[in-house]
Amino acid sequence: MKHIKFIPLAMLTVLMLASCQSREIKIKKLVTNHLEQSLENPQKLKVLEIAEPDSAFGLNYFTKQEQAYMMNTITDVTSVLMERTAYMTKPDLDDAYTMTLADLEMRMSAGLFSGMLGEAKKGEWSGWKVRVTYTAKSKYGCKYKAQRWYFLDKDCQTVIRHFDLPIVGTGKADKTAKDKQTKQDGKSKQTNPASKIVLSTVK
Repeated sequence: MKHIKFIPLAMLTVLMLASCQSREIKIKKLVTNHLEQSLENPQKLKVLEIAEPDSAFGLNYFTKQEQAYMMNTITDVTSVLMERTAYMTKPDLDDAYTMTLADLEMRMSAGLFSGMLGEAKKGEWSGWKVRVTYTAKSKYGCKYKAQRWYFLDKDCQTVIRHFDLPIVGTGKADKTAKDKQTKQDGKSKQTNPASKIVLSTVK
């Protein structure tokens, strides 16, 4: 009799494992296809990690840890942009990195604040939340690293909301790069050290 009782439990365990595997496969396919369709150079896309799906309780609800992470990212991106553009007084429109980061920053702000202005209370289970870390190449030809946050429906068939968080270095100069000096009118001219602040290393 004990063996008979264990059979339904074993079957239930197998079904649950199969369900989880099926969900993960659907999520991987959905987010990868979405990334390929939304990026400027999909052939340069490299998915580094797809985090385990987490339950979502509304499109605007984030845990305190998630909110802190997002605010730190905004601060880091703004800091790097200010450094590279001398606080927006000397923006270099020919700098592929700066233009890429500025573009990502605008997309990040639009994606984040459009939702964060709404109700932020925890609601009922609405689906799944997934974070995808990837590298890609921008329309300016700059390779960058970012993390895209996805909100999916309960069946993992539809992307309901998404936004990107750029992954940047925070105020550390590239120690391997030496200051370049050029002579102009008999005077030594040093390049702006802010130009050495780079994105987190993309391998």
